[in-house]
Amino acid sequence: MMRYAHWLCFAFAAAMVLPAAGTVSAASSQDWPCVQPKVPELSLVSVWTGPPLDTTAGIWRSDPDIATLVGRLAARRTSEDEARGAIAEFAASSRDARREKLLVLLAGLFETINDERSAVIAGIERYGRKQKQLAETLRDETAKLDSMRKDAAADPAKVAQMNDQLTWSLRVFDERKRSLRFVCEVPALIEQRLYILARTIQAALQ
Repeated sequence: MMRYAHWLCFAFAAAMVLPAAGTVSAASSQDWPCVQPKVPELSLVSVWTGPPLDTTAGIWRSDPDIATLVGRLAARRTSEDEARGAIAEFAASSRDARREKLLVLLAGLFETINDERSAVIAGIERYGRKQKQLAETLRDETAKLDSMRKDAAADPAKVAQMNDQLTWSLRVFDERKRSLRFVCEVPALIEQRLYILARTIQAALQ
């Protein structure tokens, strides 16, 4: 059991660290734990092919209706169907100012969702950093346990207690590693939502 725990510790640590180190991307960092390349910020051209936007920082915040709608559309709890309906309703109510207001709406959505995505990426990096720290701790604990096992004078009860603690820590590490696969998909899901909203706004401009 102890030898198995020893092997698991290094296997999990290697699985956690190597993908990040092996990712070939100028934007990657040592704390980025995902297989997906790290893209800190989105580019407007990746989601928008319509007319140029007035991207003056915060201009959308000066219109309470647009600011409220941006918050509603950016929230992931708002379904895609509900978002499409809200955009259509907004476009219809804007009348002659439809084009201008829709472009301001898109600028607000891009800014808001891009900021949200950047915050998620920062959180993933913190997650990866903690995993690396935990891997280092597990290596140290495994080495200490092996040393105790080789010590004929070691207290068997303490050896067993440390083995149990290490087994639990390995389980936590593995669960966090499993969760990471889903966490790493969040930035792409956020980008996909922005793309759908942008395409809906572009269609409403027609």
